[in-house]
Amino acid sequence: MDIAAQQGYREAGRPEVSKTAKVIAGGSIGEGLAGAAAIVLSILGLVGVYPDLMAAVAAIAFGVALLVGGGAISSRVRTLMEESTRSNFDMAEVGGGLTAEFLAGMAGVVLGILALFGILPQLLLAIAVIVFGGALVVSSSTTQELNYIAANRYENETARMVAREAVGAAASLQLLFGIGAIIMGILALVDQPQAIFTLIGLLTVGTAGLFSGTAITGRMTSLFRRR
Repeated sequence: MDIAAQQGYREAGRPEVSKTAKVIAGGSIGEGLAGAAAIVLSILGLVGVYPDLMAAVAAIAFGVALLVGGGAISSRVRTLMEESTRSNFDMAEVGGGLTAEFLAGMAGVVLGILALFGILPQLLLAIAVIVFGGALVVSSSTTQELNYIAANRYENETARMVAREAVGAAASLQLLFGIGAIIMGILALVDQPQAIFTLIGLLTVGTAGLFSGTAITGRMTSLFRRR
């Protein structure tokens, strides 16, 4: 394919890429906002404001965050795969992360609602924290793929290098948050006080959701601004 044809192909594909970036950015904004809500609710619970209620609502909020963020990415994942400049774009890995987010989001919403009705709240919320932590660990690869795609769109080599360095840091941070949440959930199951460990776990996953949503929003926004 000659240079003119390549340029024409890129021009034709730009509107679709811009739409993809906007959809994912919108979902990531929702994920970040829901993560922020989980943070606020967890802090309120930790300072003694209706801890059980705040924990249940925080679990629902973060469950919604996973559903919104994962749903937005799922709707455009094929376009992302086609636009990726990586020859080793792992569709199975990304799909696995999205599936984990969706299932964890659904589980979190259900467990949070059951806890609101007083059905074994401490047990169910501790399980929700473990599920959320597991989803963060599994989906950290999805975050890395998305950020890597966005990083490769920079024309300046220095900007690409800086963005790629940020990719590894963001994925590692999400992984650490996920592991921390799993530990808090397990402690809530086997130790006292259960409510404190549960709230700390929810605070951890909420922070991860906020950071992840903000990072992906920034990367995707930079894509459609350059279109």
